[in-house]
Amino acid sequence: MSTVRASTAPATRVTAERRHTTMPFRVELARQLSQWRVRIVLIILVVLPIIVRIALLVGGPPASSSSGGGTGASSSSTTSLIALAQVSGTTFAAFVIELSAGFLLTIIAALLFGDMIAGEASRSTLKYLLTIPVPRLRLLWVKVAVASTLLLAGLIALAVVAVVVGVISYGTGGIQIPNGPQLSFADSLGRIALATATGASGLLWAAGLGTLLTVVANSPLAAAGGVVLVSILSRLLDSIPTLGDIRVVLPTHYSAAFDQFFMSPVDLAPVANSVLSGLVWAVVFGAVGAWWFSRKDISG
Repeated sequence: MSTVRASTAPATRVTAERRHTTMPFRVELARQLSQWRVRIVLIILVVLPIIVRIALLVGGPPASSSSGGGTGASSSSTTSLIALAQVSGTTFAAFVIELSAGFLLTIIAALLFGDMIAGEASRSTLKYLLTIPVPRLRLLWVKVAVASTLLLAGLIALAVVAVVVGVISYGTGGIQIPNGPQLSFADSLGRIALATATGASGLLWAAGLGTLLTVVANSPLAAAGGVVLVSILSRLLDSIPTLGDIRVVLPTHYSAAFDQFFMSPVDLAPVANSVLSGLVWAVVFGAVGAWWFSRKDISG
């Protein structure tokens, strides 16, 4: 009798451990990093500052700091930073962040989150993962965590490489604020870090919508395309002044809030609104996506 108990106890522990460690984060992270899609996304973010540096080298210094006709605060700030990008290394880094923080990062977020479940379905591996067994919500949660980690790592890599390339090319001077003072190098690094964090919060809505669409669609291209389409539509509506305060509910309305850290003085109200808006949209889209996925028929 004791022998039976001794033999069943380890089996019970193994079963419990297996259920607890099913679909671990590190395994999914390794799976994602093994895919060329993810590698290409990360490579683009790392190489972008080098491409911008070469473009500035080939194009030469700008003719005037007042040239260009932006249609909004973000494009106006970007135009000013183009003229000042070669003043110092951190100003160059700020310009790279300005250049990429809009549509490019939205597309990258759409690709990472849109492929989570729809990609497994298109590769016919979703049913296999759920029969290991992996609870549906745990599968979704791990994939969201991995996609978020990859996106955040890419943003940090972009900022770090931009600073390194800028310092090597233009020295350790601080950010030159358009029509304002030049910051110290330490202050500039802090502002770049805060701008990167704010830019990441501005992508929360895209992450949430990508989570919803990836469980609704059976194609990762359709899921990613849906995020991009919503982004375009939101930006178009946000450019219509007659909509007034209705525009504040648009997911991209505060997408340029990170600009505040490249201005003087810094207005933290848009930054707080960006974080709040991103969290609200991420929770709403994510909750609907989790509800849909828990009830979705994947037998077909």
